[in-house]
Amino acid sequence: MFRSLVISILVALCLSTAAYAKLPRPLANVSIETPDKKNISIKKLRGKVVMVVLFLTDCEDCIDMINFASKLQDKYGSRGFQVVGAALGDHAPYLVTPFIQRYRPNFPVGFLSKDELLKFADLSPEHRPVAPIIMFVDSVGVVHFEWQGNDQVLKQKEKLFPTIITGLIHQRDSHEQPERVTSPAKQP
Repeated sequence: MFRSLVISILVALCLSTAAYAKLPRPLANVSIETPDKKNISIKKLRGKVVMVVLFLTDCEDCIDMINFASKLQDKYGSRGFQVVGAALGDHAPYLVTPFIQRYRPNFPVGFLSKDELLKFADLSPEHRPVAPIIMFVDSVGVVHFEWQGNDQVLKQKEKLFPTIITGLIHQRDSHEQPERVTSPAKQP
């Protein structure tokens, strides 16, 4: 019953996502490099519900999303929820450390190159993404939701994101099997 309600609400809100990303889909095998040369592997977070925030370090909407994501991490982290952030842009490797020092997110943050972003967010090279990009990944590594900064859904994040998080946590905890998703076969 709960799952059906959540799915109904989310389907109505998520129609615009289909314009640029195939959903649901398996999470791409891309690691997020950190300023200290370590890697954040989201695939290693299996068993947790993950929110990925892809952002620009000088974008006000992105900074707002990072602060909001920190609040979500505080509220749901003890229930098996994890936020991960990645700065975007040619200078992200140099800008991410000062960004972390200034805004103090309470979750791991690194950076992605343009090619890694395209693979990670399932975007075509012709697509021009708008930051922030938000992705929700279930406990078995399937991306169910993805939005970009110009999507009206993000204006409802205070209501929508807790619903998504609790729905994905409930799915995991009730042992409901998520839809099995495999990579699409390559066409000749």
